[in-house]
Amino acid sequence: MSTTFGIPIRKIDIELGNEDGLHDYISTEFFEKVWLRSYGIGGCSWLNPLGELLPDDTKVYALDNSQQGVYTIGDIKEIMNNQNK
Repeated sequence: MSTTFGIPIRKIDIELGNEDGLHDYISTEFFEKVWLRSYGIGGCSWLNPLGELLPDDTKVYALDNSQQGVYTIGDIKEIMNNQNK
């Protein structure tokens, strides 16, 4: 199973999701894909090279699954660091 995570393409003043993922009325087209969490061959990977340059507190949203404890770019960086050890 894999999960794609993204960031909104622009700032808005509504809540896009919660700990379960995106609200069902929010389109995934509103997001730039930045990271793929995969448990298969190759593991996790950045989908956009700018993703790892974002501030750690940047919120990310699971676009095709649940959040799985990943809520920020900082969470992603931690997972990537542990994967590379």
